[in-house]
Amino acid sequence: MKKKITKRKYKVEYKQTETFIVDVYANNQEQAEKLACKRFDAGDYQDMGDCEVGVSQVYDVTNTEDPFNP
Repeated sequence: MKKKITKRKYKVEYKQTETFIVDVYANNQEQAEKLACKRFDAGDYQDMGDCEVGVSQVYDVTNTEDPFNP
C-alpha cells in the first residue's frame, strides 16, 4: 500500500535589484553621497540595465492562517 503524500503550502519570495549611476562633482565621498542622493531622488541618474531577480526566501505556510492564493 502506497503512503499518500500531502502537499505543503509554500510562499516563495523574489528579490529584484537594479544598478543606477549618478554623476556628481564633490569635495569628498560624504558630500558625493549626499549630492547623489538628492539627484537620484529627483530622477537624475543613469540606469545601467543590470537587473537581477532571484529567490531570497522560501516560507512554509502549511499550518498557518497566512493568506494563500496558488
